[in-house]
Amino acid sequence: MSTAAATAPATSPWGKRLGAIAVLGALLAALRFLPIEHWLLDFVAWVRDAGARGIAAFVIAYVVLGLVIPGSVLTLGAGFAYGVVLGTTVVWVAANLTAVVAFILGRTLARDAIAARVGANPRFAAIDRAIGREGLKIVLLVRLSPIFPFTLLNYALGLTRVAVRDYVVGSLIGMLPGTLMYVYLGSLVTSLTELAAGRPSGGALQKVFYFGGLVATIAVTLYVTRVARRALADATGEEARAEPAPAGPPSLIQPDDAYNRALLAHVHPPGWTNPTPTARYDLVVIGGGTAGLVSAAGAAGLGARVALVERHLLGGDCLNVGCVPSKAIIAAARAAAVARDGAPFGVRVSGVDVDFAAVMARMRRLRAEIAPHDGAERFKGLGVDVFLGDGRFTGPRTVEVDGQQLPFVRAVIATGARATAPPIPGLEDAGYLTNETVFQLTERPRRLAIIGAGPIGCELAQAFARLGSRVTALEMLPQVLGKEDPDAATIVDRRLRADGVDVVLGARIDRVERRGADRVIVYTVEGARREVACDAILVGAGRAPNVEGLGLEAAGVAFGREGVTVTDHLQTTNRRIYACGDVASRFKFTHMADALARIVLENALFGGWKKASALHVPWCTYTSPEVAHVGLYPAEAEARGLSVDTLTIPMADVDRGILDGDEGFFRVHLERGRDRILGATLVSAHAGETISEVTLAMTRRLGLGALAGVIHPYPTEAEAIRKAADEYNRRRLTPTAKRVLGWLLAVRRRL
Repeated sequence: MSTAAATAPATSPWGKRLGAIAVLGALLAALRFLPIEHWLLDFVAWVRDAGARGIAAFVIAYVVLGLVIPGSVLTLGAGFAYGVVLGTTVVWVAANLTAVVAFILGRTLARDAIAARVGANPRFAAIDRAIGREGLKIVLLVRLSPIFPFTLLNYALGLTRVAVRDYVVGSLIGMLPGTLMYVYLGSLVTSLTELAAGRPSGGALQKVFYFGGLVATIAVTLYVTRVARRALADATGEEARAEPAPAGPPSLIQPDDAYNRALLAHVHPPGWTNPTPTARYDLVVIGGGTAGLVSAAGAAGLGARVALVERHLLGGDCLNVGCVPSKAIIAAARAAAVARDGAPFGVRVSGVDVDFAAVMARMRRLRAEIAPHDGAERFKGLGVDVFLGDGRFTGPRTVEVDGQQLPFVRAVIATGARATAPPIPGLEDAGYLTNETVFQLTERPRRLAIIGAGPIGCELAQAFARLGSRVTALEMLPQVLGKEDPDAATIVDRRLRADGVDVVLGARIDRVERRGADRVIVYTVEGARREVACDAILVGAGRAPNVEGLGLEAAGVAFGREGVTVTDHLQTTNRRIYACGDVASRFKFTHMADALARIVLENALFGGWKKASALHVPWCTYTSPEVAHVGLYPAEAEARGLSVDTLTIPMADVDRGILDGDEGFFRVHLERGRDRILGATLVSAHAGETISEVTLAMTRRLGLGALAGVIHPYPTEAEAIRKAADEYNRRRLTPTAKRVLGWLLAVRRRL
């Protein structure tokens, strides 16, 4: 808006009325002093004599001229030329053709450029959201108000999110009353002109009828206009009040600093304009986390037409509130621990000063630097139509995003999961952190209590303790990392305590209370009631799949508390829709989401039959030392009817482990009597890196004996795997076989 326009005084209602009176007076003067009635009668005669050709010429002229001049003038002319019935039919067809052409021109030629400029305007954004959600209703309302400048409105609606179907249907229905009114007014011009010219004479009664109809038509038009404008204002006004323009980044991305703004510029760009949907997509992906991004990028790379829908932040949990920020903090905490614990290596540091704000700022900076890989612009460049908004199924073959319909051949649900809290009395009132909010901190909590000592709880407990917080970890199970090897859990427990974490096992939390500035957790352990006061509570237990608000019922997709129900081929109960990632898997890992997305690509796009159950899934808890595992534990193998042999190599027997002061072990489980690896656990400084060798062996169906032939750089912790393979080969050498070999060697010596 220009400065002049912004500062010009608003025109008063009386000014508008005086202007209208002046125009009306000019028209009456023209009717009085110019032979307009004769011109109009001659025009009517010409059009009527032209028959069908005249109608066709009128429709063409209407469409062409209606793109640049107000259609009301042409509509009045139709009433003047054809009368009410035929005139209404002709104009209704011509006006809707004009509207569709202008709409298409606005959407294809100007939407991206203009919408990007005005998208930051809160009022326009509110109207745009309202039109996207209630497109048919709002199109009807504006069409029912005939004083709207339809010539401009047709183009303007093309710039919004309204679906083409809603626009066409709303126009067809909404234009009819206004068209009828204007055509009737035009027909009155013919009648009044004939009366004024004295042909035919109908007397005073006929004049009263025509003038009365004119007054009634104007009155109805004004009333409908007023009602429609009020309803439209309510529709868009509610949207504006309900969803004001955000003053800063979304709630999960705090604080509002340069790093987080840089992050948002990629994963949820302000003012992002959703593209115009194509007629039909090969693949529509709902969810922009790891599974969704891999699905979308892979499909687009194979030449498919792809739409990606994300309601919040592209990159999902991993980039924004999971793997990336947590590992950045763990790295900083490890640096502090190495500095403090150098004495056994002959390195003594007088003191370690942890700048917690700087640690968190580094995390935010690195996260922002990684963000472009998951960003909207990158995926747009890959050929993916990126839609930011709430996506939901409206049927078995369609997804709706803010009022726009995305028809698909195949779809993928990749909406992930979210943190949940156990139903502990008083917890909600006291307030708590999760992995989704803990990375917002800029000040270190002096006392931190963590509920749950699973992977998230242990990682963050150790990290915050190393960064200077007084940490208490409460776990209801008899060991930390309850699903891991008990010996591995014991080592982690010991290291947590050495780092200053107060680990309480077998704790049943009774309630949480606020006592002044303190949050107090009341719990029971071994029958005794205890309390711990803290400044902040972190809930590190519980995940729930994101299945709400997706319209899964409309799509015919079954789901439950564990997520979307899928087959081994990741197909849902709707054969056109697949699901992958945390929303459909018990393995809630980023790398598993990636692997499942690759299965979906093959199965959904090319009719493949790859199975999720065929995958060998490693995982790692990034404590110090790390705990990595792949495959089955002995109890799981025995539950499947498999007998197990286990080999264990302590890291104290591995030269690199001795040199680094590393404690841990490598443990491998084999099917008894066969060289088949069923599973393995590695506890070491770099277990997450090293376990992949075993994963590859299992994937390629290589036995442990084959790994004895792999040459590793010396010294590395991977030597533990070779030692286990050597031990296995020695065990295969039975006493009888050893005696036979000894006899053969003895014979050779005598030769």
